[in-house]
Amino acid sequence: MGGKVSSMSPAPYDYDPFTSLRQNQFSDEEYENLFRFFDSQKRGFWTREDFRRFISAFFSNKQRPYFMLNDRIEEYFQDTDFNQDEKIDYNEFILAWKTTIKLAVRPISALVIVDVQNDFISGSLALHSCPANHQGEEVVPVINRVIRNVNFDVVAYTYDWHPLNHISFYENRHLRKEAPESPIRADDAHILDTVLFVGPPNLTSTIEQVLWPAHCIQKTPGADLHPDLIRIDNAIHVYKGTNPEIDSYSAFWDNMKLSKTSLDDQLRERFVTDVYVVGLATDVCVSATAMHAVENNYRTVLIEDACRGVNEREIEVKRAELAENGCIFVDSDVVPGMVAGDDRRPEVARGTFVENLKTIGRYHPR
Repeated sequence: MGGKVSSMSPAPYDYDPFTSLRQNQFSDEEYENLFRFFDSQKRGFWTREDFRRFISAFFSNKQRPYFMLNDRIEEYFQDTDFNQDEKIDYNEFILAWKTTIKLAVRPISALVIVDVQNDFISGSLALHSCPANHQGEEVVPVINRVIRNVNFDVVAYTYDWHPLNHISFYENRHLRKEAPESPIRADDAHILDTVLFVGPPNLTSTIEQVLWPAHCIQKTPGADLHPDLIRIDNAIHVYKGTNPEIDSYSAFWDNMKLSKTSLDDQLRERFVTDVYVVGLATDVCVSATAMHAVENNYRTVLIEDACRGVNEREIEVKRAELAENGCIFVDSDVVPGMVAGDDRRPEVARGTFVENLKTIGRYHPR
């Protein structure tokens, strides 16, 4: 959007209404206190300047405001001013902002650790042998630091967990019939080529499959998590790719969305709002998991320095697709503040705000 950039300064107050909200379990009284806090003229409504001070304090990192375009601030004001009387009353504020504030100030956050398994680090499908020449083991100390330093509500470990006859294995390319329209014949295929197989009658007509070296075979050392990776008690464990006839990059769904894992149900049982994705490989299972997290309406963050991939070009393609769909990209050093609700980024909260407007029938796209 156009417009000048607003460099709003934090108000010189010791009292932080957002911290008070969190400490007092988001009570109605605390929301009223927050509204009064920004009502500079004590007339029971916010002027534009009051609203700007609220936006400045809300979209901040430990009370240091993020830069926002004046046009975006005005858009938020117009979206909140339901009756268009050029001021914000308490009911408008609560309807427009209560959900967004709660999710930003006290998110329920899950760390999803994708496929940090031996075969992807030192085994049959080690990333250092793939086109990008990434070192998969480099994610382990970063993920361990995140586990130690960040108070996640939920931690999940995912595993590629394939049977011996899995469709993705290059070694098994002759076990299934090729589709006539396959761009490459199985006899001519190389590792990382894509072949089109005839699908099982009960699943689908054709299956497009990248051929990988046999990897992460169930109950083998190659399928184990890297020995240095910290294991958390009471974590969620998700085993994917167990059906020999279809691959499953995502920790939520197989590649054709014919069947889902237990991950989404388990996250919802724990009231998770935000999903942070790390692991291997960025352009395959990590990106597929992040995309499905977005589709399942989780606020989704990919921690880039805790991921490594297969192919640099594909990493950029997948990154662009994820960004277009609302995934946020950060480095691990900022994650503690985000999970604590002290680092409240405009790009993370925007989707929540818009979805809430849609829910209450107040969304008017411009």
